[in-house]
Amino acid sequence: MENQKPVVLEEYNQEWPKAFDIIKSILSDKLSSLTLRIEHVGSTSVLDLAAKPIIDIDVVIESMDYLPGVIKKLDELGYVHEGDLGIMNREAFARKDVYVPYSSEGDVKHEHHLYVSAIEKVRNYKDISCFETY
Repeated sequence: MENQKPVVLEEYNQEWPKAFDIIKSILSDKLSSLTLRIEHVGSTSVLDLAAKPIIDIDVVIESMDYLPGVIKKLDELGYVHEGDLGIMNREAFARKDVYVPYSSEGDVKHEHHLYVSAIEKVRNYKDISCFETY
């Protein structure tokens, strides 16, 4: 475990929810009828909590039957499907570059991790939603 980068925590940043809203808007426009919800999850979603400055986003779909369509649309936005990375029922997506998700403005987007999960497969989904609103 040599070469591990140190974990850097930052004080809560009021730009995190704004950055999430920008990304969510682009994702919502592209994925529209394929998704149930797009959630800001993880430590950057909790008001006044210090966190790693990387936004975690969970795109919730009705079932994994929708996944091929979601993968296609996310590819158009500049995301690369990475598979489940060892966590069943959660599909991960990497960004091709700092402009992802692509939009007409062409702006650099905040660093983020994007996951797609089916609501039928998400364990304790209500608990996750409650934590987000804590």
